[in-house]
Order: sequence, then C-alpha cells, then structure tokens
Amino acid sequence: GLLLTTGKASSAMGPNNTGGLSDAMVSNASDPDLVSISGRTIYDASILEFDFIPVSSNFSFDFLFASEEYGNFQCDFSDAFAFLLTNQNTGETTNLAVIPNTNTPISVLTIRDFLYNSSCPSVNPEYFGNFNGGSGASSSAINFNGQTVVFQASSELIPNTPYHIKL
Repeated sequence: GLLLTTGKASSAMGPNNTGGLSDAMVSNASDPDLVSISGRTIYDASILEFDFIPVSSNFSFDFLFASEEYGNFQCDFSDAFAFLLTNQNTGETTNLAVIPNTNTPISVLTIRDFLYNSSCPSVNPEYFGNFNGGSGASSSAINFNGQTVVFQASSELIPNTPYHIKL
C-alpha cells in the first residue's frame, strides 16, 4: 500500500489516540490543482506524481480518504484528495477521485455524516466509512478521526501512450 499524509506517516497507524497529526507539517505548501478542485485554500499538500506508459487499456487503483477534520472540523475545513490522470499526447486531465457517477471531488466537505458533528448537514453519507473517534478510537486501524469507504479510481487507457499521474 501507499500512504500520502500531510503529517507524520509513522503516526498514521491506529489506534486513533493522537490528535492533530497534520500539525507536524508547518511548510504551508499548497498545490494549485487541489486549490482549483476544492475551491478552498490548501495547506501542507502532499503529492506523488510520475509518468508511465501502459501496456494494457485497464487502469484501476483502490483508495480511501481519511482525515483528522472529521468530527470536530468537518463543517469548516476541506481536506481533499485528487487523482489526476493526464494523457500526455492530448493534454486531457481527468480527476479520478470523485464521488461515483458525479464530477464531485472527494473531500471532507463533500463526504461527511452529521452524526459526528451536528453543526452541519450530512453530505453523501453513504460514502462515509467509519468515524474513528469516541468509543471507536481504541480499536481503530488508523490514527485519523474518520475515513471514507474504499473507492476505486479507474479509467480506460490507450496502450503505448504516455500518461502522467498525480495523487
């Protein structure tokens, strides 16, 4: 597996017994793609990107999105995730990290359950996986307050065509 985090990766493993994991990063590094997708200011962006040439037309990647903002700050802050696939021949870029059957990007503001903070309504709660706080904190597999269900980013690719991926 792969973990992208804006805090200490060594602290990501459960149980959920440490708050403010992202406080470890103070670079305030942003990313123009995430700002554009989320419509919000982004702090402490974490990025993995690379070029590849597929030999198959099938491409898929399972992922989940987790955040410390769930519960306490899910109404105000927009931790977000993007999975940007670019065909380098055409320049066309597609965000594969979207709510199924929509173009809505995955973030704390677009997937949340009001059961864990009644200050704001639920949004796409069927895609909210687990709240890892409260009574569930000691048995949580990860040290983040909440997480989505597992999503699959997928796309048909043109074999032998150069692509760029940015997570």
